[in-house]
Parts: sequence; structure tokens; C-alpha cells
Amino acid sequence: MNTFETDYLVVGAGATALSFVDSLLDQTDAHITIVDKRDTPGGHWNDAYPFVRLHQPSSYYGVASTPMEKSASTQWA
Repeated sequence: MNTFETDYLVVGAGATALSFVDSLLDQTDAHITIVDKRDTPGGHWNDAYPFVRLHQPSSYYGVASTPMEKSASTQWA
């Protein structure tokens, strides 16, 4: 049996898992392994919405963990 080491084992490749992994990649040098029963990322969206694909950077989903409260330096559109 082959073995390997990883810092994070992420089960599932849905939007939440991929956002988490994207944050880890951006903020750490951790080794990450993703496993999923499907052959493409997207989680249950692959079954429920086969015409939808995850193709936008996670920053469009607000994953950068930027505080959302308004401060003196924040300009709201």
C-alpha cells in the first residue's frame, strides 16, 4: 500500500471546499489534498445544474475574509 503525507485532506470539491483551499493556498505553504467522488469540481452543482461551471476566482465569492463593517476609509458604492 502506498502512503503519502498532507497537511490538509479536503473531502469534496464543491464551492465551499474550493474556497477554503483557495484561501489556504493564498495564505500558507501547506500541502493540500482534495478528494471527491466526482471527476470535476463543483460538488452537487454537477448533478443539479449540469450547465453551470465554477470558473470565477474565489474573490468574487467574498472569500478574501475582508471585514465587511464600514470604516472611515471604506467607501460603499
